[in-house]
This record gives sequence, structure tokens and C-alpha cells, in this order.
Amino acid sequence: MNKVIYEKRLDSNYEKILRDYLRTGQKKDLYQIEKFSKELMKEGIGPEVIVEMHLKAIKKINKNKKSTYPRKTINESFTLLMEGIINYEMACQEYLNFRKEDYLTEIKELNRKLSEKLEEMTILYETARLTSSSLDLDEMLSKAFNSAVKILNAETGSLMLFDPEEEVLTIKKSYGLNEEIIRKTRVKKGETIVGLVAQSGKPLIIHGRADLPVRCTQTGILPIKGRKKYEKVNSICVPLKTRKGVIGVVNLNRKEDDNPFTEDNLKLLFTMADFAASAIENATLYQNLHESYLSIIRALVSALELKDSHTRGHSESVTRYAVALAERLKLSPQEIESIEVAAVLHDIGKIGVQESILSKPGKLDDEEWKEVRQHPEFSYKILKEVNFPWDVKPIIYAHHERYDGKGYPAGLKGEKIPLGAKILAVADTFAAMTSDRAYRKELSKEAAIEELKRVAGTQLDPELVKVFIEMLISKEKNSFKFSMLR
Repeated sequence: MNKVIYEKRLDSNYEKILRDYLRTGQKKDLYQIEKFSKELMKEGIGPEVIVEMHLKAIKKINKNKKSTYPRKTINESFTLLMEGIINYEMACQEYLNFRKEDYLTEIKELNRKLSEKLEEMTILYETARLTSSSLDLDEMLSKAFNSAVKILNAETGSLMLFDPEEEVLTIKKSYGLNEEIIRKTRVKKGETIVGLVAQSGKPLIIHGRADLPVRCTQTGILPIKGRKKYEKVNSICVPLKTRKGVIGVVNLNRKEDDNPFTEDNLKLLFTMADFAASAIENATLYQNLHESYLSIIRALVSALELKDSHTRGHSESVTRYAVALAERLKLSPQEIESIEVAAVLHDIGKIGVQESILSKPGKLDDEEWKEVRQHPEFSYKILKEVNFPWDVKPIIYAHHERYDGKGYPAGLKGEKIPLGAKILAVADTFAAMTSDRAYRKELSKEAAIEELKRVAGTQLDPELVKVFIEMLISKEKNSFKFSMLR
């Protein structure tokens, strides 16, 4: 519609409303003026235009000499007109203030959700990075499980793995559970929430009475066995699945009156569990490969020990002591594995030494001793072309070097000797002293310790000797475990 025509129509309509009021003086007509001003404001017509329109109408009405209206009545009409404008503006301002608060609330909520998603993505990235780069199963499971507990605000929880021999799930990682529960919990498939998940291979969110059939978001109505009467459940539970099937379950719990777990929580935990399951599968494959290597290594060592009945079991003893010392020093799992394999193989070069020399009951002459001293080099030559996944060759080559530089084959001294070789030297020396040899009987533990003290700083690294003796004296419960060899 043409703007001029539109404005003229507004003027005409308002003039009619104003005349009706001036003629009757009734309140209902007066309120029509207020109503009309509000309607104009809604259409986006500003207050100054409405006031101008009112003044035009008054001027036009006053030109008509036949109609005379009291000034009070005319003033009332203007007052109501302005009240309509003011009331509308106040209402608009209140609405805007309300919407402003509403918008601020919405922005805060969006920021909260964005922060949550960002934290979730960070956790997922870290879980993916850890599970794809680490073959240390215990470390990986700990970090992945702790991340899940943190991001999902769980009060208690557990990561359980399936034992195929006993056909039960046992707790490997936990949060908020006491030691007795961790030790005694053994769940068969189909029992309790984790048993249901292990059996079905499907994730669950459960919130409600556990002694009654519980409504589950994924599979409808489920009875939960093994729960006390009236006990309430607020849990989320997902399977750990590989290509071979379900290998475990992650179960997290909140207090019964806390917010229930959501579908988004389920998707997040399921993704984290998928990463963890893949990592477990990779670590298992690595352990199997590791064991295959060790089986071959043991066969080589057994062949060597057939030549010398007096050293039978020596590699096993050296390995036990070397691994215990490496663990006491808190070396990395990779370093400990390297030392373990090097300890098993450390005397493989004696295959190149005459059997008559190895089993000689008396003192060796110079030529015989020269041949024995070559066995680290023989070891290196034998293993040179073998591509081990561990850095064992420098350890084996240098395990007869002395701290004072008077050892063999290269005469390395102090810190120039690889740490693994120095650890092996301590373990080898103690194991040799405490076992029977063709030329002498074994020494007592106390005598062997005194001898270690005597050669510390000359033959052996004094700091390593100190730690080793402390370890022997303390008789730590797990000091002499065989690690992967057991």
C-alpha cells in the first residue's frame, strides 16, 4: 500500500476514535485511544508520529466551529494516548529484559554443553592415543578406566575381565570399592548387571529398584538377579568386545538420587570401551609374540645348559634377580623386558666355548680363561642378525665389563657401561656365588652379600649393589617374580 495513502487512513481512523470520545466522554471510547496507540506501536510506528497524528486530529476537529469540546476532555484524550505509548514501551522493555535473561541462561547452558563436549573429545583423543601407542596393558587399563570415571562423574565402578578357564568375570580395575569386594567378586554370565551385559554383549543404562524387573533403555524389561530387596540402581554398563566376543565389562555407578546416566553418556563410554578392547587385543597379541620369542630363547639356553650341568638353571636365577632389581629401580616396562630377555640369553655365547673348559673342576689356565672371556663376543655374533623387539645386544655384550674399566670385552668404565649390563652384572655375580660350580661349593647368602660389598666400586656399580642388598634383606613379597617368564 502507498505510504501516503496508509498514513491518511491512519489519520482518518484515529480522528474517528477521537471524535467518538470527545462526543460521548465515555471511558470505553477513551480506552480505544490507548488501544489504538498500542496497536500503532506494535506496527513499528514511533511515539513522535503518533503524537503528531493526535495533534493533527485535534487541530482538524477544532476547525469545525459547530463542535466545541472542553479542554479537560481533550487533555484526557492526550493523556490516555501517552499512557498507551508508555505502557507499551514499558511492556516491551520488560519483555526485552526477560528475553535478555533468557538468552543469558541459554548461552550459559550452551557454554556448559560445549565445555562438556570439548572435555569428552579430549578424553576420547587421549584414550585413543594411549590405547594405540601403549602395550603396557595394566597402565593402559588404569588410565582409560580412570578417565571414564572422571568424565561420567561416577561414585563407584569397576572394569572386569572374563576368565575363560573359570568362566567368571573378575575385577581388574576399580574405583570406590573396598578390597574385600574386589577380591571376592566373581560374576558368571547372566548374573547381576555386568553378567547380563557380558551375556548379551549389549550396553545397559539402569535406574530403579533392582529387586524388581528393571526397565532398560536398550532391551526393555529385565530382572536383575543377585541384588538385595529394595536396593536401588543408578548404573551404566558396557561390554568390552573384540573379534572373538565379549572379553570384559565396564560398570559405573552413581548415587540413587543423582542424575541418571544418559544416552550420550552411554555412547561416550561405549566408544571408550571399544578403544580399550582393541588395546587389550593388541596387547594380548604382543604378549603371545613375546612368549613365542621367549620359547625359542629358552630352547637355545637349554641347549647350552646341556653342555654344563653345573650351570643348569643359572640363566633362570640371573633373570629372576635382574628383573627384581630393575623393578626396584622403577625402570620402564620396556626396559625391564629388555633386561629380562638379555638375562635369559646372557651366556648363549658359551656354546662357542669347549665343553671341557666349562666343566673343568680346577683352575683354568691362561689359554682356557682367554677362550671363556670371548663368550660375550660369541653371544653378540650369534644374535647379531636376529631382529629382536628389545634392545638386548648391548646389554649381553657388556655384562662382563667392570665398573673400574678392567672388565671385558671392551674395557668400558663407569657410566659408559649400559645400565642393563650393570644390573645384569650384579645379578650374575650373586647367582654364580650362591650356586654350586665345578670348582667350588655355593656360598651362603650372607657370605655372598659380604663379597658384593667388597667388589662394589671396583667390579660392580656401588649404587646398584646397595639397592640389590637392600632388596635381598627386605625380602619383599614380589621381589623375585619371573615376570613374563612365569
